[in-house]
Amino acid sequence: MNNRSTIIYSFIVVLFLLTGCCRNDKNGEEISAVSFPEPPIELVDNEAFGMGLINYFNIIQLPEGGYRMYFSGNENSGIAEDEFGQNLYWAESADGFHYDLKGKVMDKLIESSVSVVDDPEWPFRLIGNQIEDGKHCMFLWKSKDGISFSERKMLYDFKHDTQNTLVPRGDRMKLYSRLTQEHFQNRRVTLTEFTLDGDQVSDTEILAGDCLYNSAACKVDERYDLMFPTYYNTHGGTVDTCCFRTYVVDGSYVRQLPCELNRWIEDDELWALASPGFITIGGERYLAFATRTRSHDQSVNGMVSKYKLIKTVIDYKSR
Repeated sequence: MNNRSTIIYSFIVVLFLLTGCCRNDKNGEEISAVSFPEPPIELVDNEAFGMGLINYFNIIQLPEGGYRMYFSGNENSGIAEDEFGQNLYWAESADGFHYDLKGKVMDKLIESSVSVVDDPEWPFRLIGNQIEDGKHCMFLWKSKDGISFSERKMLYDFKHDTQNTLVPRGDRMKLYSRLTQEHFQNRRVTLTEFTLDGDQVSDTEILAGDCLYNSAACKVDERYDLMFPTYYNTHGGTVDTCCFRTYVVDGSYVRQLPCELNRWIEDDELWALASPGFITIGGERYLAFATRTRSHDQSVNGMVSKYKLIKTVIDYKSR
């Protein structure tokens, strides 16, 4: 083989390797970016529900139709000195935009979320943090109606905090949590797989990120999840400004994506995005999520949590 043939052959090999690495061998499609073309639509804030604080919110689509909102809250102004003064409440909506408060689900539960799983008898799962023997422990509950939960099972007996999110996939659940490390520095999102009964079936992986505020994650389709962790600009626990980064998760493979969510944040606002989830309203897909619009460093008694809905476009590119 002469020098010219060798060069051409080498170029073809390199080109094949490069394109092969980018190609999605499963379906020829890959998420390339996340776009937010419209400004947020506010759903409800704490005052509308008569609460001093609402927190750890998520929305699910009910199997029989309609939408249900779950959130932690207390009637006092701001965050209670005892964080377990927060209880889990629920509200419902027929159209996805207007919610009526229905009642309380559980006392003294934080960092929680509810998911619908593939279990005809017990279709609802609740994940959350309670104190057990003086420890912050993460538990899993089952429910037939999404209101009365039972069969509590401990998943972890060490500290995971902010919001913990389950992503159901058939007879398995992927649990995204934030691992709190010493002095609230160098935080990480962890990913562990469980059965629907709460039996751990994978090691706990530490995913991408540095100085994360939460473990916001949601299912896109049968292959991909998206993570929307909030990043602060310091590593010492101070809260001055924030930004969002977006990651696509394919199994254990994590890749950062372009995301324009940050353009909706005003200079005087601090957003902490919690427990996002895709829901369909009128045939269009939306991303439901919570924001906190004042800094922790300001008066805690003046803190407000506002819940918003953003129309979301997920761009796919064929390779």
